[in-house]
Amino acid sequence: MNKGQLTTFEKIKANYNSLSKAGKKLADFVLKNPEKVIRMSISELARIVGLKSESTVVKFYRNIGFSGYHDFKVSLAGDLAGKSILHSYKDIYINDSVDNVKKKFFSSTIRAFHDHLEKFTDKLLEEGAKILSSSNRIICLGYGASAAIAKYAAFRFSVFDKEIFFSEDSHFNALILRKLKENDCIIAISYSGETKDVIIPLEHRRGAKLIAITGNKESSLGKISDLVFEVKIEEISMRTDALISRYIQMAIIDILFTILVINGGEKVLNELTAARKSFSHLKF
Repeated sequence: MNKGQLTTFEKIKANYNSLSKAGKKLADFVLKNPEKVIRMSISELARIVGLKSESTVVKFYRNIGFSGYHDFKVSLAGDLAGKSILHSYKDIYINDSVDNVKKKFFSSTIRAFHDHLEKFTDKLLEEGAKILSSSNRIICLGYGASAAIAKYAAFRFSVFDKEIFFSEDSHFNALILRKLKENDCIIAISYSGETKDVIIPLEHRRGAKLIAITGNKESSLGKISDLVFEVKIEEISMRTDALISRYIQMAIIDILFTILVINGGEKVLNELTAARKSFSHLKF
C-alpha cells in the first residue's frame, strides 16, 4: 500500500459519523467481521446485517469512496491479506520463490478437490446430467474469467447431438435468452453469483432449466437456479480472481460430460469417435 493511502478500515472509521443509522450498523458489522464480508454477496450481507434493502450497502461503499461492491471487497481482502498476493489454504507472498509458488498452488489445488469430493453428491451430479440429457439446446453463459469455463463447457458438450450456444457478447446473449424454450438448459457460471448480465436475463425465464456453478448458493444466481454446484474456496485475493475455483468448475463440466457419455452408450461413443476424427486433419 502506498504511503498516505487509507486502508478500507481507515476509510470506514473516517466516514463513520456521516453514515446513517443503518450505515453505522453495517460499518460495525464490516469492522468486526471482515473475513466473512469478503465472501458474501451484496444481498447476503444486507440480509445478515438486517437491512431493509441492498441500497443501504450501495450507499455505504459509495460513502467511503468505492464505485462498486466488488471493488470494496477486493480492497477489504487486500487489507486483510497484507503483502499476500493470494490466500488459498496457503498464502503466496511477493517474496516467494518459484518453487514455493509451485508447491503452494499444487497443494492448495489438491486440498480444494478433496474438500469438494463429498460436497458434489452422486444425486446432485446425476440430476445435472439428467437435465442436460433431456435438453435440446444447451446455452453456456459466463463473463470475464467465467467465460473461459463457459466456452470450455460449450466445446465439451458440442460432441452430443444437441444445439450448443456460447457467446461473450452480453447483448447477443440477452437476445438469445429472450427466446428460451421449455427444453432449453442454461449453464450459468459466476463465482460471485451477482453478475447482472447473467442474472437479469434469467430471472423471468419460462420453462428452461438453469444449472448454476457459483461460489455462493445463496447468491442471486443461486436462488433462481434449478440446480446449484457451489464451488467455495477459502481464498483472499488482492488483485486476482478466484484462481483455484476455476479448476473445480472445469472438473464439474468434465464429470457431467463423462456421465453423459457413459449413459449414452455406444451411440454417444460413436459420436465422440467421429468428433475426434474431425480434428485429425489439424495434426501432423
